Amino acid sequence: MDIDKEMDVISLTSYFSGDFSFGKYTRIEGKIDGNIKSSGLLIIGEQALVNADISGSLIVIYGTVTGDITAERNILIQSTANVSGNIKAPAVTIMDGAKINGQISMSKYHSNFFKQLELAC
Repeated sequence: MDIDKEMDVISLTSYFSGDFSFGKYTRIEGKIDGNIKSSGLLIIGEQALVNADISGSLIVIYGTVTGDITAERNILIQSTANVSGNIKAPAVTIMDGAKINGQISMSKYHSNFFKQLELAC
């Protein structure tokens, strides 16, 4: 399966405001204000500016997010990420260098994020 062919992308030059629902694979590179729900893998790109509460299954953050982030399975916060908001998921992985201003809450631990990402793809 070629994930790039199935991925929805919000480009770097795009700006959207409102409530959004995304499917299996989504990458946001632009700016979004509002609320985001994802039923699959959601990637917030390194240059993305997201001012929204985010909920989803698997969430990877490279960019800037202002708002609460909730995942059913896992959240991976990369070293380039800047998050201002609360984070809640069964498992949260934070890479060295990531900036977080908020509380982190983890419930039941699921298996390794990278294994779940592999299974989702």
